[in-house]
Parts: sequence; C-alpha cells; structure tokens
Amino acid sequence: MESPFHDVTRALRRRWPGGRAAPAVTADPFETLTVQLRLTRVAGEIRRLERDQGRWARAHHLAAASRAYDDLLLDAARLAGLPVPDAPPAIRRVMIESALRHDGWSW
Repeated sequence: MESPFHDVTRALRRRWPGGRAAPAVTADPFETLTVQLRLTRVAGEIRRLERDQGRWARAHHLAAASRAYDDLLLDAARLAGLPVPDAPPAIRRVMIESALRHDGWSW
C-alpha cells in the first residue's frame, strides 16, 4: 500500500534530474543582510523623493533610485534562489517583492 507521501516523493524525484532532492540555496548571510540594508535605504529614498515636491531634478533622482531598487531586488532574488519572472519591470518588481516577503525577507 502506497501513502500520499510516497506519491509526492515520486513526483519530486521526477522533477529533479538524478532523483536527488532539490538543490539547497545557501547564500552568505552577511551578503543577504547587506542587500536587505541597501533595499531599506533605497526604498526610504524613494519614499522621500515622492513626498518632496520642491526638489530640483526630482524625476531624474526618482528614476535613478527606482532603477537601483530594481537592481537590488534582482540581487535579492539571486541570493534567495528565486527565478526572475519575464515581465515588465513594474510587474516583475511586485512579483519579486512578494516572493521575497513570502520567503521571510524584510526591508
């Protein structure tokens, strides 16, 4: 008699070549913390720029901060072992943020 657990195990073995378990992603914890800290700082800068209506070249600064934030999200996804979705940047940002928060990331 086979249990439901046996079916799940068999499905997982078919998914990964060689019948081995999924490869474990082990990122350097200090690199992870560094990326989280940088995400916190850049997200704060974006919020500050969005509130500051009198800043000279505000749109330029906001665009640069947004690009930096997106690059940091890609670094975070790489560290967490997440696939990068093939989507427009705004949608990709939301998808990666959601996946990272689901995995316990905070910034």
